[in-house]
Amino acid sequence: MLAFLVAIALTVARPATTISTPITSLSQIYQLLTNPGVESYEPPYGQFEGVNLQVASGWQCFYYGGPEPYWMDTRVFAYSHLGAGWVERIEGETSQMIFATEPYTAGIQQQVTGLTPGVGYGFHAAMLTIFQTGKKSTDGTMIKQVGMDPMGGIDPQAPAVVWSEADDRDRVWSVDLRTSVLAEAPTMTVFIRVSSPYASGAPSIRNQSFLDSAILAQTPVVTATSPAVSDVPTFTVNWDNAVPAPGCVRLKWRGVQWLDEAEGVWRDWITGTYLVQADFAGERGHAYRFRARVWQEYPNGAFLHSPYRAEGDTRTEVWPMIAGRVLGPDGLPASGAMVAVTGTTYTTTSGRDGYYELKMPAWLGPQAVTVSHPFWLATSPLYSVTLELIDTLPFTWTLRPPDDAVTNGEFEAGLAGWHSVGITPSIVTEPVHTGYSALALSGAAGVTLTAGVTQSVVITDSWEPALSFWYNPVGIGASDRFNVFLTVVTQTTSTTLPVTLTHILTPALDTPGWAHLAYHLGPPDIALSGTVDIRLQLWHTSGGNPVTSTLYLDEVSLGRATGGPYKAYLPLVQKSY
Repeated sequence: MLAFLVAIALTVARPATTISTPITSLSQIYQLLTNPGVESYEPPYGQFEGVNLQVASGWQCFYYGGPEPYWMDTRVFAYSHLGAGWVERIEGETSQMIFATEPYTAGIQQQVTGLTPGVGYGFHAAMLTIFQTGKKSTDGTMIKQVGMDPMGGIDPQAPAVVWSEADDRDRVWSVDLRTSVLAEAPTMTVFIRVSSPYASGAPSIRNQSFLDSAILAQTPVVTATSPAVSDVPTFTVNWDNAVPAPGCVRLKWRGVQWLDEAEGVWRDWITGTYLVQADFAGERGHAYRFRARVWQEYPNGAFLHSPYRAEGDTRTEVWPMIAGRVLGPDGLPASGAMVAVTGTTYTTTSGRDGYYELKMPAWLGPQAVTVSHPFWLATSPLYSVTLELIDTLPFTWTLRPPDDAVTNGEFEAGLAGWHSVGITPSIVTEPVHTGYSALALSGAAGVTLTAGVTQSVVITDSWEPALSFWYNPVGIGASDRFNVFLTVVTQTTSTTLPVTLTHILTPALDTPGWAHLAYHLGPPDIALSGTVDIRLQLWHTSGGNPVTSTLYLDEVSLGRATGGPYKAYLPLVQKSY
């Protein structure tokens, strides 16, 4: 009996005369294995029922998870009393046979030296399994795989081994088992393995495996390319740079995978294609990675593919955007407004309809976004904007009038300029429409109360003045209401007595989120001067509302609207006749 070499616990490998294959010229040699067709064999290491047991030269046998099975030259088996004269094989004159009556996981392995770390290599072998000889085919009983250890280890159970997909078909040659890796050391080990988890059922019935036609070769190279950033969700990915490996008969199919960094899972995108580019439809605010591989045919008829790179070949970040409208204080579209990310070059301008789109990188982190206009006054910035994993952040800006009469309408200075009505309101930092602060009018559950603020302002020659503000009702009860009182005392000429008008508004409270209200104080096409008393008030009743009602207010302004009289000076030209 030939001595055993213990590779790991429960794993035994039989020594072979040659277990490594130095590479001398990759430009001339594509096949890197010794005895790839398992045609030559080591001297017998024992016998089974008087028939020699042998392992193919250049290979080592291994097994684990059960009693030791038996390895034979298939020719020897076929022409002995154990066989029927038929040699199972794919090429050449024979194949490596493994059999047992008890469950086993076993195979053969070979180390190859002289490889180049970082270069791709592929491995393939043909395999046939026959479960319970003499009985009908039973799929799912014996599992065939090939594997590669890119670090050159000899333990088939090591986590570093990259295995092919499994094939559990019975009595059919598996000719599509292959895998590929990037070498991590000058030495690599390849494995051909069969798992036979079931006993044969009787001493005269065997579970047989046949291994043949292996190839280890350098694989071709292809790299996916894509733009580093894209300001549109759909962009082009290319993989048109394939370089053949030694022994190339022809390059065949390409395959491409993609990964969303938010998900972290590689997914097949395009498989078995001759295309070399395609458009990928992503989502704004996401970062994508792509990796490609290419198949090559070798002189022996085998096909191997290049390995996918674990980190991918290329990365594209799809810019998200803030999009919406810019409005004047009267609620009409404001064109020519600049929306910008503070401290960057990312800017955009609103169109004639007030719409804008501001595209910016998601990876900038929290940013401040501002709006400005050559005529209207700017509102406070939108702070702490983070667009990672956000497609589009919708946001509507409302500019302030150039003659804004309201003091501290954005409540950035607390309640300065305002007087409380009923329960004193509070200043909050969340939620806000813009800036750092907003006003909160709150009513406790089960309590009837009034909470509001008031301010008296002066307007002078203000064209069609309008009150403008944003409000956000939260937890509002069916009997709660929000009132806006405007007491306007105007005087159009010095000879006319003042005119007092009171406007009472009741904005709807059934709109989720922030809503904008704009209201004109007087008739159209005139400028007003006078005083305006503004009262914003929440009426909260105890009936029908078991929770606290809160009304948030922000960006209160009062001043001129769009339009107004314009003066034009025409040249006077005298002519003599």
